[in-house]
Amino acid sequence: MELYGEKEGETIKYEEYPYLLYVRVSTDKDEQKDSVPNQIDICRYWIEKNNFEWNENSILKDDGLSGTYFLERKAMQLILKKARNREIKMVVFKSIHRLARDLKDALEIKEVLIGHGVRVVTMEENYDSHLEGKNDMKFEMYSMFAAQYPKTLSVSISASLAAKVRRGDHIGKIPFGYDRINHKLVIKEAEAEVIRKIFNWYTKDKLGFKSITNKLNEGIENGTILPPKESSYWGVTSVQRIIKSPIFCGTFILNKYTNIKVDGRKKQIKNPREKWNVFEDHHPAIVSKKQWKEANNKDITKFNTKISKWNEFRGLMKCSECGSNIVTMVSYKRRKSDGHKTTFKYLKCSAYRRGGKAACVNHTPITYEDFREFILSSLIKKWNQVELDLENNLGKNTKSQINNLNQQKIQLEKKKNRLVDMYLNEMLDKEDYLKRKSGFEIEIEKIENELYLNSSIEHKQVQIRNVKEAFSSLKKTDQDLTRVFKEIIDNIFIAQNGEIEITYRIDPSL
Repeated sequence: MELYGEKEGETIKYEEYPYLLYVRVSTDKDEQKDSVPNQIDICRYWIEKNNFEWNENSILKDDGLSGTYFLERKAMQLILKKARNREIKMVVFKSIHRLARDLKDALEIKEVLIGHGVRVVTMEENYDSHLEGKNDMKFEMYSMFAAQYPKTLSVSISASLAAKVRRGDHIGKIPFGYDRINHKLVIKEAEAEVIRKIFNWYTKDKLGFKSITNKLNEGIENGTILPPKESSYWGVTSVQRIIKSPIFCGTFILNKYTNIKVDGRKKQIKNPREKWNVFEDHHPAIVSKKQWKEANNKDITKFNTKISKWNEFRGLMKCSECGSNIVTMVSYKRRKSDGHKTTFKYLKCSAYRRGGKAACVNHTPITYEDFREFILSSLIKKWNQVELDLENNLGKNTKSQINNLNQQKIQLEKKKNRLVDMYLNEMLDKEDYLKRKSGFEIEIEKIENELYLNSSIEHKQVQIRNVKEAFSSLKKTDQDLTRVFKEIIDNIFIAQNGEIEITYRIDPSL
């Protein structure tokens, strides 16, 4: 008697053979709204035809997510987690296109599932890992076709978009200063006036980005300047983007950027210039090409101050006023006698840096060196107040206990698996099989609970040991302590008056 769908005239209960049905749609467009019920119906027909009990709760769905972005698909990640935990025996898909549209991802998903004893079935390709055995050329071939589909589609879409742009249509996000009517950009005069002011301040008055940002935000306060579309205040980066964008002199660039996948996640990169499609005089210009070129002939990436890439507290420092990150700024000072440059590092709220007082408050000046010295002395003082005792608090034999429990679990699972063979060979009747199986599962669950408790203890041991080592490294003040600070500190809140509050990742008194 097989537990793979070949039982004659008898339905296999879901508890005997738990499975999942995975469905996915790439977008929320109207033409795909019927895709989910269609996928479910097709898979349900196969499930019931092969004598499996239908279970509505077995359906997992990813809505509006492309098959090319593996890590963003939560339902798929849950399937892999259940497979690793041996909680399922089969996964059913309408097609390999639904599983993944990246060859590497498709093969990886299949390997994880089959490697953990999970049967993989796809309807359109008539693929069944239980029947195919080790010959997986069929799966690999269809996966390759699925991977090629989005690339072919991308070329087709790019050609279609280029044709629209050549006709004078605008695609993408509507820029500040414009409206879109009948697919064409038209100047929105109230916003366009702000764009002209920015260019005039930059090219004629020779103001820098920070000064322009301050004037814009002052204008918002007195009602003479409009704010940007997605914020209540202007920021330095928004001003810089406007100066750099050729859209305001009537030029539209297509294919300037492309999306790639890095470690399963989407990332945007700039294409080489020879791949750009540049459309001059595509739409009405707000500023002249001459003024735009004049603005962009300057080195607009050069600042008197810039954010320091080397910052041991990156991501830990927060503004207590607005919650934004505190960044380390570097100011350059040139000595008049020999031209030698000196640097001065200080802390600043990133929101205040971008938008001035419209975004946050200006903090009391704190130099990076003084701040670092204060944090070091605070951490050392904190550590001297407590005493860690791993042996007494967390137990001496956690590792050996975990090893013993794992061995017991392996033996119980072997016995449980032998029950299936005995049942298939009719050495046990169904009632005796289910009774013994239930008994083994109860014992395995008890062991898993004990393993969880012990692994939590072991995890805490490792965590405290890491913290202990981190604190001991604080004496090495001449070294980069980035890793040490992140091991000990959760957040550092800095108030406007310079008061500092530290929250820790773990209570050293544990």
